[in-house]
Amino acid sequence: MPGVLIHDGRRIAHRKWSTDAIDAGFADGIVLTPFSTPRVSAPRHPSASDVAAAVSDAGGEVVFDPMTHARFLAGVNKTDFYDAWELWGPDGLALATPQHRLAHVERVFRRQESVGSPHLAPTISLASALTQDASTAREIARLARGIDSSSWQSLAGTRAFWASGASLDAYVGTLVALRAPVWMVTVVNELVVDHVPDMSDLAAFAGLCRTVHSLSLRSRVIVAHSDYAGLPAVAAGADTVGSGWDRAQRTFDPNSFRVDSDPGIRIPASYVTQGALHAVLRRDTADAIERWNQSQALILRGGPMPASDQVQRMHHLNQLRTAVRALTGTSSRQNRVDALRDRYRTAITQFDVLRDALPRTVQERDKNAWATAPRDVLESYAQAEGL
Repeated sequence: MPGVLIHDGRRIAHRKWSTDAIDAGFADGIVLTPFSTPRVSAPRHPSASDVAAAVSDAGGEVVFDPMTHARFLAGVNKTDFYDAWELWGPDGLALATPQHRLAHVERVFRRQESVGSPHLAPTISLASALTQDASTAREIARLARGIDSSSWQSLAGTRAFWASGASLDAYVGTLVALRAPVWMVTVVNELVVDHVPDMSDLAAFAGLCRTVHSLSLRSRVIVAHSDYAGLPAVAAGADTVGSGWDRAQRTFDPNSFRVDSDPGIRIPASYVTQGALHAVLRRDTADAIERWNQSQALILRGGPMPASDQVQRMHHLNQLRTAVRALTGTSSRQNRVDALRDRYRTAITQFDVLRDALPRTVQERDKNAWATAPRDVLESYAQAEGL
């Protein structure tokens, strides 16, 4: 089911917003996790079974990601919901032996069955394709396939992993041999500063695109926690991106798995998605563009100004899904790449117009983050592939 999957979150009313988005045709399903949705209902948080049933009734896809690659991150301690899922054998968080791995995978698969999710194998985050961790991740994947030959597979790694060139390609070659029907791939960020994507590591994101291409020759590929930063990977062969309304849904943020040491009340900034720019800009910037030229602002947004942050959530998903579907609807990889080139060319041109018209409001860094850097990733991948 190509398009957009909404990653799990702890905001109150997450279930309603998700089902509303699916009902409206702005999203295609959800990714549940043991960190954000409880196994048993908690105050103001429905159980995973209740959420899954509501999404299924709305016609959405339900995926349960065990997020093992997050559980092993340093400093993870937001485990109040996680622990109740009982995903580990009697030795606890252990993957060192075949027995440890079997206990974990079997428990994960049982929990996925309980919410109507396909079997999605767990994995661990990789910093290199040449380490023991990489061997462990491959053994987990092979074990999962041995239990269920139709199981989905996961691949998660830091920027260093995705930038590792020939060793990455060789490692991915061993994974392709598993012939998994679906791969869910994740860029594991070590630090997330704000809501703006950081695609400055050209080698890493080009490596991600190259991997997606290799996997997509035999499998469906979902680029988790990617939002607009996932579009180059869609051009390379992915059919779905993971997104949502919060930073921890649109990008893999390690801090979302840690208890906040300063839980005081915060008023989040308000943003408005500019679909023609593939950008999410602050609402005061959107207001300035509206005052500058109403008709042009309407084109850049892709619709009316969202009247509230809740409307903006749906507007964002709609704009993102429209872009993904436009790319996946083309007939070849060359056409996908060319279509995204055209989109980035338009975005860069429009950013230049806005920067000249509103120099104190729209900055070069906005253009670089949302258009130039993603374009450079696409071109790095495309040129290496002769596209």
